[in-house]
Amino acid sequence: MVSAAWVCLLAPLGGLLLLVFAGTRISRRTAAYLGTLSVAVAAAAAAVSFFAALGRDPEERESLSTAWTWLSGGIFEAGVSILVDPLSIMMMLVVAGVGALIIGYSIGYMDGADEERRYFAYMALFVFSMLTLVLAGNFLILLVGWGLVGLSSYLLIGFEHERPAAVAAAKKAFVMNAVGDATMALALFVLIWETGTLDLREAFERVPELSGTAVTLVALGLLGGAVAKSAQIPLHTWLPDAMEGPTPVSALIHAATMVTAGVYLIVRTHPIFEQAPAVADLAAGLGAATLLLAGLIALVQVDIKRVIAYSTMSQIGYMFLAAGIGAYANAMFHLMTHAFFKALL
Repeated sequence: MVSAAWVCLLAPLGGLLLLVFAGTRISRRTAAYLGTLSVAVAAAAAAVSFFAALGRDPEERESLSTAWTWLSGGIFEAGVSILVDPLSIMMMLVVAGVGALIIGYSIGYMDGADEERRYFAYMALFVFSMLTLVLAGNFLILLVGWGLVGLSSYLLIGFEHERPAAVAAAKKAFVMNAVGDATMALALFVLIWETGTLDLREAFERVPELSGTAVTLVALGLLGGAVAKSAQIPLHTWLPDAMEGPTPVSALIHAATMVTAGVYLIVRTHPIFEQAPAVADLAAGLGAATLLLAGLIALVQVDIKRVIAYSTMSQIGYMFLAAGIGAYANAMFHLMTHAFFKALL
């Protein structure tokens, strides 16, 4: 189970490195097949991890694996670690599964594009970044994955860099996501100050001992990151503009995976939000406001891709509403169904 999860995480990275170092020595079509194969291997490894977990007793389906210690100072220690549990396995299946299908579709869609190699390298980077985010075993690795996803989205939205509209959309997405990244980083500073650890399980065990103010500040910071990444009110305006990227990019990033990272974050850190019920209620309220407002705006759009963008915002609003009121299984179920039907659209 754990070995398959490591393969799932590292396969897209291997594909990215091959594409980067091979450069123009390989044909554009070969680059497309390499990029697709690396993500397909990740999807197969995610399926292996799923079936391995299915064969275990429920209490044995959670495993933390550390490759090496990255940072160590005093009592603080943070390693390059992954947490394999039912939640991360489900996200692996969605990210790698939908990603493999979309990147496979891109072989035909991007055929003949001038910079096909760069496109598939960016796609492999994005899938690796997203898998880093969902498999993170501590908050530091989670923040690294969170930042890499923002960078990948900037590169992919602005892929057609000769078009001013695409460049402007990429900048807007990057800046608005950076606001969320900053609030999330501040939340982690408060968390490490109060608990002395960034390990997910240890931090969750110590959260009930914290003061109400500290927990509320941490939850607010995490909610800021989630709202920005998932394009919820008030940090929602980047998503419709982000449709300037190639259509498969919109399918992968802005329908299936990146925008659901905020929902995943709330569900993953639910022990913190349960200790700060006012912030959980705020998350539910923002989701309810977004699902209503975005649905109404979608009714008057004339560009089909912008209609789909506002529809995505609305559907993510439903997930935020469910996660905010504690219906985590419902939020994750809709996340999975939405990833497939919106990518197909």
